Amino acid sequence: MMNGCLLVQSYAARQSAPVPGVTVTVRGEGHAPVTVTTDETGTAPVITLPAPDKALSLDEANTQQPYSVWEVTAEKEGYQTVTMQGVQVFACQTALILLEMLPAQRLGGPQPKPESFDIPAHSLYRPEGPSSVAPAQNCPAPLVLATPIVPTTITVHLGKPKESARNVTVSFRHYIANVASSEVYPTWPGVTKPAAAFFKQRIFPSHVVY
Repeated sequence: MMNGCLLVQSYAARQSAPVPGVTVTVRGEGHAPVTVTTDETGTAPVITLPAPDKALSLDEANTQQPYSVWEVTAEKEGYQTVTMQGVQVFACQTALILLEMLPAQRLGGPQPKPESFDIPAHSLYRPEGPSSVAPAQNCPAPLVLATPIVPTTITVHLGKPKESARNVTVSFRHYIANVASSEVYPTWPGVTKPAAAFFKQRIFPSHVVY
């Protein structure tokens, strides 16, 4: 058993400003809860958590889960409580959670329910294989552009293609960061992103809406 790290940063809507004073509680099976609070920059102290040996994620034949799983709850008076299930922490890596804190009472609207997000198992560890069909199989005549076009933002569907779920627009940079962390292990050689195990509230897309 080795250790990994978890870093939490809290922001108001669209990361317009940091939200200090957010109480973050991390729970894991067989481990005592750990509680930290975000400072004036919206950043909580780094939390060190146990994680399986790094060698597991480097072995192509490995069948054991190469990361530890945690539940993270964020609370602050005047804001909606956010709970994230299945947060993955790899050995020798820092997982980053960017929390978008929403007001508990929206003007003219009903009291919203606490938000809960269930992060699925990493795609490389899923025993049933990939989580979706390759895009080419859904497109009768794939179009290949001569020059790549990189968008500024992208709209994602927060659920499976046929599920009734909300669509949200996020920056393409954050979208790619989350997709990459779902398709490769942050421990692999050549993965240089500072927080390769990068999780962001609301961005676990399984379907892109163009």
